[in-house]
Order: sequence, then C-alpha cells, then structure tokens
Amino acid sequence: MDPCKVRAAIDEIYDGVVALRRDIHMHPELSQKEERTMRVISERLTALKIPHETNVAGYGIVATVGDPHATHAVGIRADIDALPIQEENDIPYASKVPGVMHACGHDIHTAILLGTAEILKGMESELPGAVKLFFQPAEETTGGARGMIEHGCLNQPRVTRVMSLHVDPNCEAGKVLICNGKMNASTTELVITVNGTSCHGAHPEKGVDSIVVAAQVITALQSISSRFSAPTTPLIVTLGTIQGGTKENIIAGSVEMRGTIRALDFATRDFVKAKVKAIAEGTAAAFGATATVRMSDGYPPLVNDRATSERLAALAREALGAENVLFMEEPSLGADDFAYFTAAVPGTYFNIGTATPGNPQPQMLHSETFCPDESCIKTGMLLEVLGALAFLKEDQ
Repeated sequence: MDPCKVRAAIDEIYDGVVALRRDIHMHPELSQKEERTMRVISERLTALKIPHETNVAGYGIVATVGDPHATHAVGIRADIDALPIQEENDIPYASKVPGVMHACGHDIHTAILLGTAEILKGMESELPGAVKLFFQPAEETTGGARGMIEHGCLNQPRVTRVMSLHVDPNCEAGKVLICNGKMNASTTELVITVNGTSCHGAHPEKGVDSIVVAAQVITALQSISSRFSAPTTPLIVTLGTIQGGTKENIIAGSVEMRGTIRALDFATRDFVKAKVKAIAEGTAAAFGATATVRMSDGYPPLVNDRATSERLAALAREALGAENVLFMEEPSLGADDFAYFTAAVPGTYFNIGTATPGNPQPQMLHSETFCPDESCIKTGMLLEVLGALAFLKEDQ
C-alpha cells in the first residue's frame, strides 16, 4: 500500500490512539497484574469487531485480523506491563497508581498496536493472509512471551514472520533504529554463596573470612571478559548485591552475592557459566573456604532475521526518508523476551525515536521522568502496517 494512504488513515485515528495511550498510562499495572489493561484492550478490539482470546499466559491477548483459516500470518507483539517507579512528570495524564509507572513505554507499544489493528481491520478483505496481534504480559519479569508461545499463539493460522518495536529516547521522534542480526543478550541469574568459618574479629587466624574470600572472587570474575575471552566478544558478569556479616567485630562465616550474566549467543553464555563456577570454587578453595554457585537461565539472546530487518529498513527508507533510518552499530547487552518470538519464527525487533528536539529534560527508560513524544505513535503505526502488508505478500 502507498505510504501516503497509510499516513492518511493514521491521521484520522491518531487522536483516539493518543487518548487510549493516556488512559493506559494513567492506570499502569505491574507484571502479572495487568487485568485492567487487558480489559481496556479487549473492549477496544470488541468495538473494532476483531476476534480475540483473553487471559493468555496470564493477562495476555491474542487477536486475529483477516482470515482465521489463512495459510500464513504475520505476528505483531506489544508488551503491556508497567514498572514499580513513582512518576514525577507534571502532566495531566500522569500515573494515578502510587509507585507504578509506564516508564518503559509499554503504554505506547500497546496504543500503537491497537491503532495498527484498526487500520488493518479497515482493509481486512484485501489482506493476503492474516495478522495476529499479541498483547503480551510480564515482559519485565517472568517473560510472558514464552507462555504465549507455549499457549499456541504462533499457530492457527501459522505465523511465518514476527515483528515488534520499542521506544528509544536516544533518538528523535520520527526516526527508526534497525538492527541486523544480534540485538540483545541472553540473561542468566547468578547466586554465589561463600562459606568460611566465623570467629572473633580480633583473632582472624582462627577462622576463614568469607568477606575477604568474596572480595577475591569478585575481582577474579572480572578476568573472564578481560583475559579468557576475545575483546571482540561482548559479555558481562555483574554482581549487583553482596550480603554477609552480622557485627563489626565478628569474622563473617558466610557471604551471598547475586548478579547477572549477559551474552549474545548460547556458546558464549555456556562458556561464561563454566568459568564463573570454576573461578568461584577454585578461589574459595585456595583460601580454605567453599563456594556454591547457582545459575538460572532467563531470556535467550534476541537475534533479528537479517532478511526481515533489511526489508523493514527498505520500507522505512521509502516511508520516512533515508535520513530518518538509522542502524545499530553495536548490539545491546540489555534483554527482552521478544527473543522467544525471534527464536521461534524469523522476525525483527526495531526501535522508534521518542525524543523531542530541544527538550532539556533528560529522557531515559526506567526513569521517573520518562515522557516520550507522542508523535512517535504515528511512526510506529506506519511501520507496523507497512511491514505487515509487505511480509504477508512476500510469504504467500
């Protein structure tokens, strides 16, 4: 479809989509508690006469535009949960829920997908297939994407490609940031417990100081990226908490450290996990202590399908102008559970700019002052509609 016609359709519904976004923003809900948000989405889909299923993987929704018996479909995902942050923006539609805020733009994502749904519904008879809409819960915690896939959201009709977007306050509104290949890291939760021998602080030789041992373990773990891996291979071992000891004059008998491991592929992740275990246990043993290492894998790495990303980039250049299409020069070691979708089906995850030119207020995701330029909603709808139409036609 001609981008100009899509823009005209977007202009007609834009005010209503913004109103939806503001309503969702005023009533944010944490992961696994998105009951009202699900209800608002369902009511809108019902008004548009779009069939859908609620309570998927918690409070998720799967909707279908087009022939439900089509041979193929394109999937589009929006996450719907908020964060435990107290909003500090002085705006009429600020969060009304104390300590909870849409500080990661999921309200924007949801509004965009609802707008995309409305436009696609208006051309339903012309679709060469179906478009499945995934309103996904619990992105910020348990990974609702996995639950939705296990529920069967990629089937009936079969999804051949997926796409999703995320707001980006580092880019101006009207711009899009695309990544070919590896985009986000896998996550592994790490817990290390060092067990020494407690004794009086005045006689350290009679015990094994678990705090000293833990300090050595922390230092040694930093050598994984600097000495055991090529400098060109991104990886992170971060220890975010350390707890141990009960009193200033007692040698601590135990210390617990918690952190995260990030890597861009499974081979690197598994290598790092093995090194963490070996270094922690070996370092502790050298000091006469023991170390117990527990690791739990979270999200997989998010890898965009190159052909899909390049096709979206071509559509974006045509619709927005080449000067407004940027490419990620380096992947991020942040994580997103859209990785479950791109692991199951070829797909692309891209960013849309949300910064207002000349605005002195710093814009950061997960910040109490995050306040995206709502004009980004038009960019998001434009690319979702054009992408869905192009992928449907090409995958016939």
